[in-house]
Amino acid sequence: MNPANIIYCLSKLFDADLNSSKREISQSELKISKSVAEIINTLVSSDQFNYEDEITLDLINELPDYYDEINVIETNDDGNDADDEWDDKENLKEHYIPNTYSIEFMKEVVDFADAKDSSGKRRRSWKTVKHRYRSLPDQNYISRFRKYLSQQGTKRQKTQNIDQIVYKKFLNAREQFLPMHDIDIQRWALQAAKEMNLDEFQASHFWLATFKNRHGICSRKITNIVTKREISNFDDIKKSEEEFLEKFRQLSRKYSSKEILNTDQVGIEKELHSTRTLSFQGEKKTLGRVSSKNATTHSYTIQPTISLDGRVIGPMFLCLQETNGRMGDIVKRHLFEPKNVVITCSSSGKLTNSLVRYWRDKVLVPSIGKKTLLLSDSWTGQNDNSIYQDLKSVGKAVHRIQIPPKTTSDIQPLDKYFNRQIKNLAKKLYNRVALDQLDINLHERNNIIKLVSLIHNQISAPIF
Repeated sequence: MNPANIIYCLSKLFDADLNSSKREISQSELKISKSVAEIINTLVSSDQFNYEDEITLDLINELPDYYDEINVIETNDDGNDADDEWDDKENLKEHYIPNTYSIEFMKEVVDFADAKDSSGKRRRSWKTVKHRYRSLPDQNYISRFRKYLSQQGTKRQKTQNIDQIVYKKFLNAREQFLPMHDIDIQRWALQAAKEMNLDEFQASHFWLATFKNRHGICSRKITNIVTKREISNFDDIKKSEEEFLEKFRQLSRKYSSKEILNTDQVGIEKELHSTRTLSFQGEKKTLGRVSSKNATTHSYTIQPTISLDGRVIGPMFLCLQETNGRMGDIVKRHLFEPKNVVITCSSSGKLTNSLVRYWRDKVLVPSIGKKTLLLSDSWTGQNDNSIYQDLKSVGKAVHRIQIPPKTTSDIQPLDKYFNRQIKNLAKKLYNRVALDQLDINLHERNNIIKLVSLIHNQISAPIF
């Protein structure tokens, strides 16, 4: 490689005549020539070259409505930039430079900049716009805002809008307690994308999983069902709940914690069975065994009573299901009768008005002092006030206050935690007998009584 040839080629590229008369050479030119000479010498003496390519990302204005001059936004005919009469303090909208701009802000800026006078000319100059919106770096942002609004935002912005729209629909559906599934979420998302002309959006399974994770959404079993009428009455239900709690606070001041009681009826299937089990993955049908299908559809009723100080009051009241609502003499002779269970029966296995009085005499009265504040639900069988007024003759004063309908799951102590413990304990006992294949039919009469007695014994322990 000949350095002279390189210099000759450079002269041709720069269209310079090397044979022309000598000119005065500056220090800068001399310095640059030395640097170029070093580079040429390095290239001539080297047998290997490393080529490095550096790529940078620059912002280039390619918008059709690009402003070339400061005053491209036309002023009034009189050329006065201060053509709008406003006070600086009232109209200085921006004192900071945000990283992003909201849709509302963009619309406001564009509307302000594009305002026209009666002759159809723009009223405001860039200087006027800049004076009002100090956060705008330059006038090109007005064009960017205009294009952004015409396209209804960027792809990212549209995706975020879809998320907000779908989540709003989800909240509205849950507020009305309407069931929905994954396909409904995806359908809403596709509808929103279509309205925004975002054709490439597919509402994929990945998007769905991300959406559900972001908003804490999962599939849940419906534990209670309500009607549309009940939903519309929620405000009234909430009001009655608050009124009851206020009434209770006032009355409870007159009683000690051991004198405030809550009682409730609990229906239990004659044979409880688990609805879940460990099994193999991919199993198409998971079966569960019971001793009697008939026993899983019939039930008996127990009625526990607890006090505010955390004690179980009196024996457990048990109502069995018997044909014609009575037990025969042979049944009575062989009946297991523990001390902690008061046994009765009905044709349905549920309590009646007369059985409430029987509970009062056999369970409540022997277990309370001279005065008691009793909380119970709105079941019609116990709404007769005379049931407790009759106790004055035996020196007992029971003041019953009724928990409003549709509120027991929120404010009744037994419904909040205690009844669930009873059912869970009974289910564990049923499952243990089935798993160990013990020769015991827990749905038989005496075994039901023994089971209830055992449960009462356990929940009366201090640990509960």
